[in-house]
Amino acid sequence: MKKKLLPFAIIALVFIVVLGILLAANYAITPRLSGGEDFLVPWMGARAFLFEQSNPYTSEFSRETQVEIYGYPAEEGEYPYRLDIPFYLLVFYFPFALIENFDLARALWMSFAEIALFVVGLLSIYLAEWKVSRLNLALFFATLFFSFYGLYPLLEGGWAIFTALTLLLSLIAFREKQDEILGILLLFGTIHFQSGGLLFFFLLFLLITSRRWKTFSISLMVLISALGATLIFFPDWPLPFASSLLANLRIGHGLLLSESLQIWRPDDGALIANLLRWGALLILLLEWRAARGHNFQRILWVASLSLALTPFLGIRITPAIFTILFLPLVLIFKIAEDRWRYANIGISIFFLFLLSTWAIFLNMPNALEALTFAFPFLLFLALYWLRWWLVRPPRTWADRL
Repeated sequence: MKKKLLPFAIIALVFIVVLGILLAANYAITPRLSGGEDFLVPWMGARAFLFEQSNPYTSEFSRETQVEIYGYPAEEGEYPYRLDIPFYLLVFYFPFALIENFDLARALWMSFAEIALFVVGLLSIYLAEWKVSRLNLALFFATLFFSFYGLYPLLEGGWAIFTALTLLLSLIAFREKQDEILGILLLFGTIHFQSGGLLFFFLLFLLITSRRWKTFSISLMVLISALGATLIFFPDWPLPFASSLLANLRIGHGLLLSESLQIWRPDDGALIANLLRWGALLILLLEWRAARGHNFQRILWVASLSLALTPFLGIRITPAIFTILFLPLVLIFKIAEDRWRYANIGISIFFLFLLSTWAIFLNMPNALEALTFAFPFLLFLALYWLRWWLVRPPRTWADRL
């Protein structure tokens, strides 16, 4: 019995040591970091419920968070920062809410997020079945943690990294036909719609067309149990939560493609964004239909395409979407290495380019808008460029060479 428990004890010890190191490092730097609003709002909400017995979903409470963020109550047109996390998910913030020092609580949250981000990287490689070289593996994780696209979501402090992890686990559960696990995961993978909602709906589409109804029954049972349990302890949360959700949606948080394009194309930016939206919807409709009944590799390609096209569907996007975009990036590299012998050299160069994106962000006007939409657009182009190699690998002597 002791021999069986020893590996688990070693894993637990390693996890505690790694978490302690990360916590110490994060606590040293968090007081110097700006941002963190996505963690501040639920942290304050959890503390208000635990220690003040107040309803954190009310507009009265939101004024406290607005003062903390803006220095004054939000004015007309400013994002209200209302708490819009359902209460059955807010309970995950309770352990952090027990910490009175915000910097320490944020450092602990970041430590767990960094571990989750590392697992996101591993699962992306695992799902794509990428046989990566040691050099590119090191560059991949350096990019995942230190590039603009990896570090920015981490600094935001929101739920997006955990959403990405949940959705990747959902893909694995779908592939392995673990419907019970998938039903639970889908319930917790929808909190950050902008960073993976389209993948969530694609999975629902596949489940419906393959008639895997068991997943829905499991999700429904878990949802009813979660709602029932929370309503017993806090019966007054659903209506104020819905009001908070609508208030946030009414103002909108993040970047809209039509508004961003008008920076460079004032006359026809909105028209271009509208054309891109309808083009993206048509592509997704055709590819979703074509994915039915195909092998998992084809499904993974369509899932990656769905993620890459999300910013072009006319919804507001935050940099939180970057985390989940590493899955299509890894799939592109895997297909490229299958096709070209020396593709790994180009992959290394591209990783170095991604690591230099902080220089673009810090020195280029309107860099946030450019970087937010450029990365998924490049992923879309690359996915379609390599599509036919994935669907019907060419057999010409040139491709073999």
